[in-house]
Amino acid sequence: MPTLFFLFLLLSAIFAQQGQSLVKRGSFLTPTTNSSWPSPSGLYAFGFYKQGNGFAVGIFLAGHPQKTVAVWTADRDKPPVPADSKLNFTSDGKLVLQSAQGAETPLASFPDGATSVSMLDTGNFVLLDSDNRTKWQSFDHPTDTFLPTQNLSHGQALYSSISDANRSTGKFQVLMQEDGRLAMYPVGTQNTIEDGYWGEGIDGQKSDVVLQLENNGHLYLINGAGVIIRNMTDGYPTKDVLYRLTIDPDGILRLYSHDMNQTLTTVKWFAPSDDICKPMGLCGDNGYCVLNGQQVGCECLPQFEPVNKEDRSAGCQRNSTVESCKSSKGNFTMEPVLHTVWENKSYSVLKSPSQANCGEACSQDCDCEAALFKDGLCAKHMLPLRFVRKNQTDSTVALIKVKVGTSTPTINTTLPKEPKKKHRSDHIIIISVSLLAFVLVVLAISGIAIYRYRVSAYKKRAYTKMRKGPMVSRNDD
Repeated sequence: MPTLFFLFLLLSAIFAQQGQSLVKRGSFLTPTTNSSWPSPSGLYAFGFYKQGNGFAVGIFLAGHPQKTVAVWTADRDKPPVPADSKLNFTSDGKLVLQSAQGAETPLASFPDGATSVSMLDTGNFVLLDSDNRTKWQSFDHPTDTFLPTQNLSHGQALYSSISDANRSTGKFQVLMQEDGRLAMYPVGTQNTIEDGYWGEGIDGQKSDVVLQLENNGHLYLINGAGVIIRNMTDGYPTKDVLYRLTIDPDGILRLYSHDMNQTLTTVKWFAPSDDICKPMGLCGDNGYCVLNGQQVGCECLPQFEPVNKEDRSAGCQRNSTVESCKSSKGNFTMEPVLHTVWENKSYSVLKSPSQANCGEACSQDCDCEAALFKDGLCAKHMLPLRFVRKNQTDSTVALIKVKVGTSTPTINTTLPKEPKKKHRSDHIIIISVSLLAFVLVVLAISGIAIYRYRVSAYKKRAYTKMRKGPMVSRNDD
């Protein structure tokens, strides 16, 4: 990118109004030829990009050639489209996705229709009327990414993707709340304090607080009076660098910098920064997050196994059944798991003098699959157990109903599984026996070789003596 990179950003809106980068009615795109409409400097592009076995429609960094960095996706929860699809800016000013059979899906429109569309260097895709006024813009409909000059106001949210390869709506959201706080929650919760796993802001603010990101990576919350109420970053170098804020599939909010000269991507800031296992539900139902250094792994509760070993977020399921509980109550016991809690969705809470009493109450209740015991209270739970997490400072003991006499291994779905001690002992015995056998074979071979050597030497000496005898007798003659 040229050294005047940010000058282009500042002038991009002017260029658009002057007719540069304006796309007129009747234009179209296809995935394989003329696949996108670039911004004036070529930094961003709107159009088709590769996803899975097909193509998605959205906005991506065109100046990052090594990989597709998507920052906005249209109809993200629909499957990728095939290569024979077409994106039409119709004669009546609508932006529609058309299949090979002629079926049309509107992507963006307004009642009077757009006169032109434009991809701006800010990363904003806009539909304009005949006076070049913006009537629709992608900035008002964010997906998982927040860009400089974009505002996130109350009620708006960013939603994570399922994965880097799948841009459909994932499991986490970051929400600009009406109380002026920015907060993160699992998707599908009530967005209460108990549901949240990170937040930023100060009390007493109104709904006019917005999140803003500047071109230098300065990320902050600002109120309606123009007062910055919370700085999350102070800003960074700007030369040939682009910043974006993204809520990633793992539920972590990260500020990325892209060096457009070196196609280098760096994480400058992230939240929550104290524990990357904080995003609740990261490992799905009945599973919980563990750390191995800076790598995240998922483990299952006792007597549970991964639903899908290739997808840690799919959670865990029982590897045995307790359906025979009513006819054989004595066949079950409660296995304790220390410092473990989950979502408070108990169907019954009892006073219990001890952990043993709590376990007994659950084991005799066929509706109870697990219980939480703390401070003399026993909370009974059914499956699934959502938002399971370890907290070493929490004295809660989780009690899991398991069949008597069955093993309850802990299964890690993302990190290499440690072999059991029994397997280690078997391996040691096998290796020891193998080494002993090898030594015996070597000794045997050595013995045979020594024996043959000695026999050969003896025969050689005997032969020499025989030859010397006749030679002496002939000399005597």
